[in-house]
Amino acid sequence: MKKKLINFNNSLVLVVGDLILDCYWYSKNHYMSSEQLTPILPIYKIKEQPGGAANVAKNIAEIGGCSKIIGYIGTDNEGSILKKLMNHLRIDSDLISLEKNKTITKIRILSEKKQLIRVDFQEKYISKKMNILHQKIINSLSYFKVLVLSDYAKGTLAHIKEIISFAKKISIPILIDPKGIDFKKYSGASLLTPNLSEFEKIVGKCYRENEILQKGIKLLSELKLSALLVTRSKNGMTLFQKQKKPIHFPAISQIASDVTGAGDTVIAIIAASLATGYSLEEACFYANIGASIVIKKIGTETVTINELNSVLNCQ
Repeated sequence: MKKKLINFNNSLVLVVGDLILDCYWYSKNHYMSSEQLTPILPIYKIKEQPGGAANVAKNIAEIGGCSKIIGYIGTDNEGSILKKLMNHLRIDSDLISLEKNKTITKIRILSEKKQLIRVDFQEKYISKKMNILHQKIINSLSYFKVLVLSDYAKGTLAHIKEIISFAKKISIPILIDPKGIDFKKYSGASLLTPNLSEFEKIVGKCYRENEILQKGIKLLSELKLSALLVTRSKNGMTLFQKQKKPIHFPAISQIASDVTGAGDTVIAIIAASLATGYSLEEACFYANIGASIVIKKIGTETVTINELNSVLNCQ
């Protein structure tokens, strides 16, 4: 594949899904209390990041694309922080505030670059405002070139079949990062991007390469997908398309410091690439490079366009 400098300045991507506030509490030297054998963690730094679907929008912004995000937040301080973070990144946010829900928040406590514990607040967004959410999506779809549905199983996409139907009516590509054990609800999508673990929960354990290939082709057909991309960590990514042979993208790096949010980076780069006019094969090639960069970082991080082009020039 010909290497060249890329840019996503003209990409327009609509992101819909579960917004999460990711918090990182950093401790330098944790130790045990001599009285009760309780771990003591002196916190020296706190970092807050857009997580979940918000991290997809952040990834698109960091590579120079234009994105709008639709979803839920709570009427709380965490929701305000999330909105400010996205405003700072110049992400167009069309959010619905839920009075009876807290903003879903994940706090990760790290010491010496290792995660010690994760504390989660609010299990799901439970809303009676689904019609408002759907109307916001309908009103926005025609202004964008690609739709990303980022499913973290937190309730925002409870009626995802309807959203897929809205998008199919105007023939906009639908990219879905799936979750859970019911993939039938994603039927008819343009692209599904499960990781290997999520894929195996649906098709069964794959012990050999040919099992992945056979089951991938079968799932593609069963769900009436245009394409299926199975991300496989250190083993790269495998792309399945209708009436085409599977394409494998080998991992560029075997080093993985943290895979948190890597799936967000993959679908963000693919979405921005397709919205710019690149082919799906090119989009996956760029996404594979982006994933190799982001897994070397700690926490919910992103890739910049400069980092992406720097690696491309070295290929």
